[in-house]
Amino acid sequence: MITATRSDPTSSRTRDRQAERQNMRRLYLLLYPLCLFAAVASRLTGHAEDATQRPAQSVFAEARSAAYAAAGYAFHA
Repeated sequence: MITATRSDPTSSRTRDRQAERQNMRRLYLLLYPLCLFAAVASRLTGHAEDATQRPAQSVFAEARSAAYAAAGYAFHA
């Protein structure tokens, strides 16, 4: 009986993508509370823009976008 092992590049790429997604989720879960704290502190101390210029985002949406942006830069480095 002859057995041959073949390296399948598509399964390797799939594993790499899944690992990247998992790392992105972990990094997001680490960064989100920090960004949430920063967004709340910024609004409470008045360092945010004026109410007329401030985007109509909640603090949670602002923290989420900041966390995704920071996590994205981590993967480009």
